[in-house]
Amino acid sequence: MGQDEQLPEVDAALEADVAVIVQAFDDFRRQLGRQFGPLSRPQRRTLLVLAEAQKNNMPMRVSELADVLKLSVAGATRTLDTLEGLGYLRRFRSPQTDQRQVYVQLTDEGAQALAAANAVIAQRVQTMLKRLTPAERTELATLLRIFVHESTDAQEES
Repeated sequence: MGQDEQLPEVDAALEADVAVIVQAFDDFRRQLGRQFGPLSRPQRRTLLVLAEAQKNNMPMRVSELADVLKLSVAGATRTLDTLEGLGYLRRFRSPQTDQRQVYVQLTDEGAQALAAANAVIAQRVQTMLKRLTPAERTELATLLRIFVHESTDAQEES
């Protein structure tokens, strides 16, 4: 940094808000737990990505899945090995493409496991939300929608 450059001013109120929000996110994740019915958090996330790809009729290669999950291909492969062993997905090669490319597809059993995991999460969130008034729940939902939408837009622009 040159002599003429100045550090941006630190907004103390913003820093305090960030600290509270980060702590709240950490507490929320801890309260949700690591296991959702038949799926762990990373397994659920993997199946969610595959379900979304299938909903859009877009086959997903292992390497693409790894990118979306922000994992190495080896890390994604380990998760896929477990999920395939449970019967929740299948790997295949498309006859229309390069045979070195391996695709992944959610099975009916995987869709059922994902639905069960989502039901567990929904129940846990409902239990937490009972502490809030209806107006507070609506406000929280609105703010989270704005927060996530703005965060997603900012990440896509980077």
